Amino acid sequence: MLLATRSLAVPDVCMGRPTLVQIISISSKFCTQDHALRRTPRSLRLSRKFSSSSSSQSSPSSRISYRVAGSCSAKGRRFNPEKHTYNFEPTIHEAIGVSLDNIGEGRSRQKRPASGEDAFFASRVGAVDTGAIAFAVADGVGGWAEHKIDPADVSHGLCTYMAQHALTEEASQRKLRPKELLQKGYDSVVADESITAGGTTASVGVALTSGTVELANLGDSGSVLFRLGAVHQYSAPQTHAFNTPYQLNIIPRRMREQAHMFGGVYFEDSPRDAAVSTLSMQHGDVLVLATDGVFDNLNNQDILKIVTGRMLATGAWKESSKNAAICPSEELQALTQPGGLHRQTPSSPSSSPSSTSIPPTPHHKSHHTLQALLAASIVGEAKLASVDMRRDGPFAKEAQRYYPGHWYRGGKVDDICALVIVAIEG
Repeated sequence: MLLATRSLAVPDVCMGRPTLVQIISISSKFCTQDHALRRTPRSLRLSRKFSSSSSSQSSPSSRISYRVAGSCSAKGRRFNPEKHTYNFEPTIHEAIGVSLDNIGEGRSRQKRPASGEDAFFASRVGAVDTGAIAFAVADGVGGWAEHKIDPADVSHGLCTYMAQHALTEEASQRKLRPKELLQKGYDSVVADESITAGGTTASVGVALTSGTVELANLGDSGSVLFRLGAVHQYSAPQTHAFNTPYQLNIIPRRMREQAHMFGGVYFEDSPRDAAVSTLSMQHGDVLVLATDGVFDNLNNQDILKIVTGRMLATGAWKESSKNAAICPSEELQALTQPGGLHRQTPSSPSSSPSSTSIPPTPHHKSHHTLQALLAASIVGEAKLASVDMRRDGPFAKEAQRYYPGHWYRGGKVDDICALVIVAIEG
């Protein structure tokens, strides 16, 4: 049986320098966290499955485009928001998070993002930009390391192959489905002779210009949709037992035979086992896909505080003067454009760097987008929570429930990865 391993490390979380780090710091000062909590209906907090919305702020004929950014941090490594956050611009990039030629025997780990065993991608659907996008996060099953197998090979390979398949999708064909994309990616990983063993979870999505987003989730990675200061919908994790998620595995014949001899069995879930859900994104919605490195350390309300605080601080969301309701602002689209956040923040730091700050990095103004701020903020907060031994995170609380005498405390150190997708009308 394969279990996700728990590793001990003490990573440094960088803070304090200008650029994206400074923007995160500035927006943090204006976060209205308690306000965000009050705006979340109790029924939504308790919901375990995706639900449909009865209201819509986007007209049925309106076109929705998507602004995407990913951020990641490997366990035991410093998190640098400027270096480890990636904006996806479909008119410029075929994909982010993967190197499309980094497969097979010649693949290089140096070409991967600094995400450890986690992986992610966002890409166009088809060779030409039609507005439709495919995206995913994947988490290599850490238990394979006990067999001297790199769990990252399967997760990164899966994302690379899924991006390739999405880009070669013909526009004339029926719309691409995420479960189908997951199956194609997994089949390609199995056929890759350079990947001999391993396993991964995955959360995959395809978004269309109509605002329709279909998601396929297998394992304990997942997604949360935030709408105007509330948790609107979120996925439920799939697990066989505590810390044992559904997983796509490649089992060598020798290991099968050994397991059979001793009466054991490996989990061999299929892309067909993925839970599929459909949602309709509206102007100003924020969809977050993340691995368990986020969800083991932050619950949905924690992420809501981050998202609502950043959206209000930057002016992407605004409060009505009449009834204090939150709505998208006129600045939303501009904030998601390259350099959009740079125009909203000071050009020089207001205070000296902290003792934990990183060395200066090139000032890439184009990186400063709303979606990049959200992704980096979520990863940064999860990183801090993972090494905080004074606060029990979701993983610790779950461990205490399953094993009352275990006394697991604090956060869970792990690789961390988040994709943020902001819906823009027009």
